[in-house]
Amino acid sequence: MKDQTNPSINTSYKEIKIGKTLYRVTSVFTGEKDLGETLEQLAVRRAMAELTPCHATT
Repeated sequence: MKDQTNPSINTSYKEIKIGKTLYRVTSVFTGEKDLGETLEQLAVRRAMAELTPCHATT
């Protein structure tokens, strides 16, 4: 991996209004990322979320 002393930082954002509240989500990309590792982490998070018991509504 290259050593960058002044890395460029790319950002993007999305805004959505729900009721009277405006939410803004900002994404920051600061360099290289192993796509395989990222997909594995997302898969693990999803699997763990599915194992978490849901609150029953009656």
